[in-house]
Formats: sequence, structure tokens, C-alpha cells
Amino acid sequence: MRGLKICIWVAAIGCLTSVVGLVLPLSAWEGLAATFGVESLPDSPLFMYVARLLSAMFAATGVFLILLALDPLKYGVLVPFTAVAAICLGVVCGITGSVTPMPIWWYLGDAVSCLAFGALTLVFWQQARRGMPTVV
Repeated sequence: MRGLKICIWVAAIGCLTSVVGLVLPLSAWEGLAATFGVESLPDSPLFMYVARLLSAMFAATGVFLILLALDPLKYGVLVPFTAVAAICLGVVCGITGSVTPMPIWWYLGDAVSCLAFGALTLVFWQQARRGMPTVV
């Protein structure tokens, strides 16, 4: 159970770091993008809307994961669902990233972290369930 909780907490903290994206001005986004080798960001209100929307969704996912980490066995099927969803997200990141003309290191971290989180969560979930008393 401890491994499951740690795994979920790590993912939650990672997701919560996206809160920074909600408050960064466009100039800071440009500086961050330049760090990753992106020449320039689109000068479009739609881009900033989507970027802030994604930041908010990841922050909300972080809050969801914190709730899940507090008592994973209480939430039943939500734990393996979250793991499978993370694996699917990792596959989508990997495939989408590989078919676009981007350097591999731009998307590899997302793909690998989602796949690892999903796989570890499923393994730890199975171990935690085996340790549960049988309810008749």
C-alpha cells in the first residue's frame, strides 16, 4: 500500500506544478519555451487560452490524485482506471510526438512518466488488493 500511495503522490505533485502556468505572463512562457528550443510561441489569444486551460486541467488532476492517494482502497475502480488512463495518455504522447517534427526530448518525458506511473500504479494496486481482507 505504501508504494501505491507514494506513486500517486509523486504524480499528484508533478501535476500540481502546472499551477505555475496559470499565472505566468506571456513573456515568461516565451522564456521557458526558448529554454526548450522553441523559436517562438504563437501570438494568439487562443494559444494562451489553451495553455492556461491545460494548466488548470493538470492542476485539477493533481487535486484528484491527492484525494486518491489519501486512501486508494476506498476508491475502488478509480485507481486502476487512473492507471489505464495514464498509460493511454503516455501512448498518445509517444505516438503524437513521434509523428510531429519535434525533438524526441520534448515529448519523451511526458510519454515515459505517464507509462511508468500507470504501470507502477497497476502493480502496486494489485499488491495492495492482495493484502486486503476478504469481505463476504
